[in-house]
Amino acid sequence: MRFMFKMMLVLLLSFQTAQASLSKGLAAAQAGDYVSAYELWLPIAEQGDVAAQFNLGLLHSKQLIPQASPEEAVKWYLLAATKGHVDAQFNLGIKYDKGVGVEQSSTQAFSWYFKAANSGHPEAQFNVANMYRDGRGVEHSNGQAATWYKASSINNLPQAQANLALVLHLGIGIEKDLTMAYVWATLASEADTRFIAIKELVAEGLSDNDKKMGDEKAQEVAARLIEFNDR
Repeated sequence: MRFMFKMMLVLLLSFQTAQASLSKGLAAAQAGDYVSAYELWLPIAEQGDVAAQFNLGLLHSKQLIPQASPEEAVKWYLLAATKGHVDAQFNLGIKYDKGVGVEQSSTQAFSWYFKAANSGHPEAQFNVANMYRDGRGVEHSNGQAATWYKASSINNLPQAQANLALVLHLGIGIEKDLTMAYVWATLASEADTRFIAIKELVAEGLSDNDKKMGDEKAQEVAARLIEFNDR
């Protein structure tokens, strides 16, 4: 019993030490002292701290330290990603997608994006949709593309909402729905003016009454999305 207590005490102290190093490193990084952040995070990252591993990946990826290396970024992202760190999975997908620090592989990129997408990462969901649409790294599927555009749209990503509007407008991989195409295009354009042209496109052929109903529906959907994403 005494041995078990000592073990628990050691684990608790180790956890507290790691948390302290993580917090001090974050404070240093926020102050622009990335070298100190690196020195604080490296020991606990080597001991398996997932957050520290991801942070080291960022320091290397963004070239914030003198010894920055894309290969080291991949190394640390991979360690964190294999332990389920969603942002590390997404960033690792980008590395494979672009072939930075690792040999380019659309298949590996899709695999890591898909893992992050399944955990609700909006940008990963959008990338998965695009890859299904293009048949890149995965077998082409308009239906899967539409499904993932919708998932990302629900997570309030404007570019996904714009693409969802288009596939609904054209009926590609999903049943055509001109009203909902207008609704999603409205939400996308309100979040990002780059998508106003898409709203204008899907609005063609709609009556003034249709647009009025669509605007009201967009407000309802926007309110539901806020409630959903605040959970």
